[in-house]
Amino acid sequence: MNKFLDYIALDGEHKKQTRFLMLIIALLYLFNFHVNDIWTPNESFYAEAVREMFESGNFLEIFYNYEPRYNKPPLTYWLIATSSSIFGLNEFAIRLPIVLMALGSIWFTYLIGRQLYGNKGGLYAMIMMAFSVQLLAVKQYASPEIPLTFFFTLTMYYFLKGFELKKGKYMILAFAILGLTVLTKGFPYIIVIGGIIGLYVLLKGPFKWQRIWDDIKLLKLHLGIPITLLIGLSWVIFMYIKDGAEFWEIYYRETFGRALSKKTNGPKPFFYLEVISWSILPYSLVFFFALIKWIRDWKRASAVLFPICWFIVMFIVFTIAKGKIPTYMIQAHPAMLLMIVPLLLQYEPKSTLWKAIWSGSFLFPAVLIIAANVIAIQQLNLHPLTYLAPALGLAILIYFHFRKVESKNQLLVAAPFWIILLFLFCFATVLPRLEKFRPYDEIGQVLNESTVVSEKTPILIEATLIHNIPYYAKRFAQRDMTPEQINNKTGETLALIRDESLSELSGFELLWSGFIYDFPSESQFAKFIIACIDAENGDLSKFAKYHLVHRNQ
Repeated sequence: MNKFLDYIALDGEHKKQTRFLMLIIALLYLFNFHVNDIWTPNESFYAEAVREMFESGNFLEIFYNYEPRYNKPPLTYWLIATSSSIFGLNEFAIRLPIVLMALGSIWFTYLIGRQLYGNKGGLYAMIMMAFSVQLLAVKQYASPEIPLTFFFTLTMYYFLKGFELKKGKYMILAFAILGLTVLTKGFPYIIVIGGIIGLYVLLKGPFKWQRIWDDIKLLKLHLGIPITLLIGLSWVIFMYIKDGAEFWEIYYRETFGRALSKKTNGPKPFFYLEVISWSILPYSLVFFFALIKWIRDWKRASAVLFPICWFIVMFIVFTIAKGKIPTYMIQAHPAMLLMIVPLLLQYEPKSTLWKAIWSGSFLFPAVLIIAANVIAIQQLNLHPLTYLAPALGLAILIYFHFRKVESKNQLLVAAPFWIILLFLFCFATVLPRLEKFRPYDEIGQVLNESTVVSEKTPILIEATLIHNIPYYAKRFAQRDMTPEQINNKTGETLALIRDESLSELSGFELLWSGFIYDFPSESQFAKFIIACIDAENGDLSKFAKYHLVHRNQ
């Protein structure tokens, strides 16, 4: 029992402690990650595009709903396709590479922390990275955010290792992985990562041209840049040769176009400060504490020079960019959390006020999580046994308060970690219940088992497109159809129509009826969960009744 408590308090032998924590993190990340149907809209693009790759046998060109999809480079699609070729085309296989890369991002954040600050520093970096709120929100969502975070963090790790060990082979490896980063999200990331490394080279030592030139030579730019371009732009070149201006117009709009020409309501200089205030919870308050401390004590900030360069370049680039999306800063999470680590290793506030501020930065979010856990159990009608989660969280806080350790900092960083872990295990039990109000696989099953519906007949959808219907129906979906258009369609007709329009159709056979979410996008997850809980209590106002109908002639 004492050994187990040592692991909880981060007092275990380092290698065993690290394995223990990664196992716990992996168990949470993998718990119930595959139980939900493909989410709509964004996840649907990747799931359906991969399904069409298998259907056509063409893995170079990307199609969604049988139309070219040039928006993003192909690496995320290829990762999902590789997994699906092994485990079958299902939710488990589609999300598995995303979850594994989320775990990989945590692991390489640990390695960077260990490289910079030693074993304990790596451990603190891993703990804080694992449960930052925004990473948790996308950890199993089939989209490019997590693969980008993985390759971005891996690139930074090998660049740092190359600088620390002064070995060109790690630089070459970093450039190759940078190519994969570009193949995941686009060529602007050459500028972003190039800016980070450039600023680090400029500031990492005395401002002497010889030292700067020696570091530039260590980068192996003459070999690295061609490797990055060869890997990162291979698909872009292929698609431009094949489809020319049609491809380039969309691809450019989704990369540089978002940054340079997207319309916004003003410059929003504080947008990403607002994002940081919640995106790396429960460690956001500590980050701002660390940021202020390093600004005030700039002469000692050399300890965090690498993560500071990383954070500053990303913050400036995405603040200047006109297009602003909260997920753009996920790749800066390792940097922000690494800026906290030296304080955890060395900082011991003297005055009562600073002790209260420092401790409160960790403990206030921990207490809020316990309160949120209790509220979630009540509001989501979870099993009474789930009250064990907040009870154990409170017990951990009390135990840490009385435990004698060399530095209370390790308990401060551990407390939010264990408390949010308990909350997340508790919350994950609600995911299967949501499927009662997500009947997409039911619709697909009805169609794919039907002996009367041709597999080549498109499905006509009244009003907007329900984005994951093409994946589950395994056919083209025609959006924005009116009841009149559906009724006047000649030949075999298949349609998904709203309840109020059913009476306008004639000669159709009813194949399925049910409720589909009809309010904001499911990506507004909190609103969707509230709608599902309301629906369980009889309030279906956020859902519309749909009918799947078919007519042979």
